[in-house]
Amino acid sequence: MDTSAMFNLTYGLFIAAVELNGRRNGCIINTAIQTTAEPCSMTVTMQKSNLTTEMILKKWSFTVSIISQTCPLELIKNFGLTSGRDADKFAGLDYATDRKGNPYFKKDMLSFMSLEVTSIIDLGTHYLFVCNVAEAEKLEAGKPMTYADYRTLKAGGSLEAAAPAPARKTYFCSVCHYVYDGDVPFEELPDDYLCPICGKPKSFFVTG
Repeated sequence: MDTSAMFNLTYGLFIAAVELNGRRNGCIINTAIQTTAEPCSMTVTMQKSNLTTEMILKKWSFTVSIISQTCPLELIKNFGLTSGRDADKFAGLDYATDRKGNPYFKKDMLSFMSLEVTSIIDLGTHYLFVCNVAEAEKLEAGKPMTYADYRTLKAGGSLEAAAPAPARKTYFCSVCHYVYDGDVPFEELPDDYLCPICGKPKSFFVTG
C-alpha cells in the first residue's frame, strides 16, 4: 500500500481546550468535523497521550476553536509544542469561557464550538470523541488556517494568492466549429496554419 496517497487529504487547524478543577489546558488538533446537522454533532480525534485528552476523559466536555489565517504563529506553537504538564498555556492570555467553564479565544479564531461528549471510540493511539454541539458562535470573518497553511508560514512563506493569469482568448473555426486548444497561442501560429478538421486557413478562425 502506498501510504503517501494519504498526504493529499486536507486538514484544518484547531485548538481543543478544557478546564478541570480550576486547571486549564489546550492543544492543537487537525481532525474536527461536523458529523450531522440535525442534531448538530461533531467528531474530534485526539492523541491519548495529550494532557488535554486526559482532562476531557474526566469532564466529558471541551471547546474547539477554528484558527484563522491571521493567528500568530507563536500562539499556535504555544498550544502545539508546549506541554501543559510543564506550563500553563493560558497564562497571560485573554480568553473567554463557555457555560461549563471551558476556555476559548475570541481573537484570531473564526468560530468556536462548545462540545459535550456523548461517546468515545478507542482507536489505539487516539480517541474519537463523538459530541453534541451545545454552543456555537461565529467570532470573526476570514479564512480558516489549514495544516498546509501553517507549514507554509512556518517555513517563511506567504498565504497571499498569486495574481491570476490573464484569460486566454478562445479561437474556433467558423466553418466546422473546431476549438483551438494548442499550447502555442493562436496569434503566434504561422499564417499557413490550417484547421485540422476541415482544412480551412487561419483567417477562418474567430474568437469566442
